[in-house]
Amino acid sequence: MSKLDVTLARREQIASSTWAFTLDLARQEFSFRAGQTIDLTFPDPPYQDASGNRRTFSLAAAPGRDHLLVATRVRGSAFKRSLVEAPPGTRLEIEGPFGSFTLPQRATSVVMLAGGIGITPFRAIAEDAIGRRLAHSLLLIHSNRTPGEAPFLEELQQWSRSHPHFVYRPTMTQSAGSANPWAGERRRVGPELLADLLPADRIRPLYYVAGPERFVKGVVEALASVNVDEDRIRFEEFPGY
Repeated sequence: MSKLDVTLARREQIASSTWAFTLDLARQEFSFRAGQTIDLTFPDPPYQDASGNRRTFSLAAAPGRDHLLVATRVRGSAFKRSLVEAPPGTRLEIEGPFGSFTLPQRATSVVMLAGGIGITPFRAIAEDAIGRRLAHSLLLIHSNRTPGEAPFLEELQQWSRSHPHFVYRPTMTQSAGSANPWAGERRRVGPELLADLLPADRIRPLYYVAGPERFVKGVVEALASVNVDEDRIRFEEFPGY
């Protein structure tokens, strides 16, 4: 585990109310596995509230770069307001990595189910698997309300078209009347959708679920209803995101 000073190199709005932040490592060594998290501290934020100046983020890009990527929904917290308004060059602190929400070393079939910003660890996992040409078979099911709220949508669609071991299946549950037309899947991630999208052999894959607490709870229950063994399911909740 490491504690490092980093600087905010860039921020970019990647979906409605959703921002990505690039953190410059300044040639420092920081080793992690795709799917892990860091704690990010804003030492002297311009806005403060009772929740403090530290948050946990999943790393959203593959290891091996001179920067880190995190992304978050930006709602009302003082921390996130401070982060969105911070100019490039702002000094921040990171600690980590944490967690074991990572691919097994041995090649296997993995089904990843994300709700909204829960996509972040899976983006890193997919990018890492593609970049290292891993033999894992990855299916990513991603639920959002509308295309405009879906982080990394076009990028993940392109990866899915280009790499046979990675399949991306987004669904937009409230896309009717959306400013961004959507002709694809619209069902919620429940037993009906899972019965259609999951591999015929549901015993062999591992199942990773990430997103808001209610999404995670519902998906875990839906997986059980289509005969997925609970011992094959791993999940990460994003409380209060």
